[in-house]
Amino acid sequence: MTFKVATLSLSSSALKIKKGDISQWFVDGFSDAIVNSANERMLGGGGCDGAIRRAAGPELLEACYRVPEVGFGIRCPTGEARITPGFKLPASHVIHTVGPIYGVTINPEASLRSAYKNSLSLAKANNIQYIAFPAISCGLYRYPHEEAATIAISTVKEFANDFKEVHFVLFTDDLYNLWLKKAKELLRQPGQAATPRQAATYDSRYDGNGIKLAKLLSMTFKVQTLSFSTKTSLKISKGDISRWCVDRSSDAIVSPTNEILLLGGFTAAAIHEAAGPDLQKACYQIPEAQPRVRCPPGEARITPGFKLPVSHVIHTVGPVFNFHCNPEDILRSAYKNCLSVGKANNIQYIAFPAISCGVSQYPPDEAATIAISTVKEFANDFKEVSHDKFCLMI
Repeated sequence: MTFKVATLSLSSSALKIKKGDISQWFVDGFSDAIVNSANERMLGGGGCDGAIRRAAGPELLEACYRVPEVGFGIRCPTGEARITPGFKLPASHVIHTVGPIYGVTINPEASLRSAYKNSLSLAKANNIQYIAFPAISCGLYRYPHEEAATIAISTVKEFANDFKEVHFVLFTDDLYNLWLKKAKELLRQPGQAATPRQAATYDSRYDGNGIKLAKLLSMTFKVQTLSFSTKTSLKISKGDISRWCVDRSSDAIVSPTNEILLLGGFTAAAIHEAAGPDLQKACYQIPEAQPRVRCPPGEARITPGFKLPVSHVIHTVGPVFNFHCNPEDILRSAYKNCLSVGKANNIQYIAFPAISCGVSQYPPDEAATIAISTVKEFANDFKEVSHDKFCLMI
């Protein structure tokens, strides 16, 4: 594969800025490694992570699954790094690291710097001579590109004498041009200070794992009620879905999760925190539809609510926009299958979040159209359907 390349001097080594597909990158096939921008579970994701896993083959997922958990469902905490063989990749190794979610992770600058630093330290410890990075956290995790480039290149400078070559392999022209511009600025004079940048911010309602701190939220829901049919009402609510309930016997909330049912994004994490550890245990007991997959995208599974105020949780997997094929069909199926599972289990009141509208980046306007039009098909099957900033409650 052809790469667009710019080479700069980095002390005794070379810094190369490239535009291309990192899954195709290699130098010698035995002392080279690519960095995979993964999640804490290390069991697959979208974007760069998905491309690397597809190219490496199923052995990479199996190797990641064998990495010991350091917390419940967590193999690699944010800012840390783990290493595996490359399997079918042309590079010999993959270094997996977890970047911060901008606007959620506390002190994202420190976490991003740690992700680069720990990846480089791990590579050095494993005698890697050539290492290639993507733009960590600059996709779904929404880290401001200019600040991310400054952190990446300034951190790499600290390891200038430890590698023969350090590469950045960027997927778009915009990232390539920005990284090249920033590298020229930061390498112009040894010891030059980083370019001034806007201070990193985060939402204090979340902790470092992206879990919503329920104690900081009001119990009050802001609600608009609409007539759906003579039998059913649609309620649009603003509030915390993990606190929602109607009668504690025939109500359910929907948790947008991932295929392995190991927590997921912000809403799922908040739900699991409120439900207690029994919810995760129940998810583990759901049979795998295929290796490492308990709930394929667009499908739904049901568990008790445990310590939640509602009786049940319906788990579904929405699409990652610009990653899944036919995301509209998957999102529609996610709503439809949740409603079908709810109906089959005699649920009368159901609450949805805005599925896929967070880190999965589904356009909110389009997602709302799909959600409400799908709910209309089930108008006579429930007493209430609701939708909130974090939930669509039916």
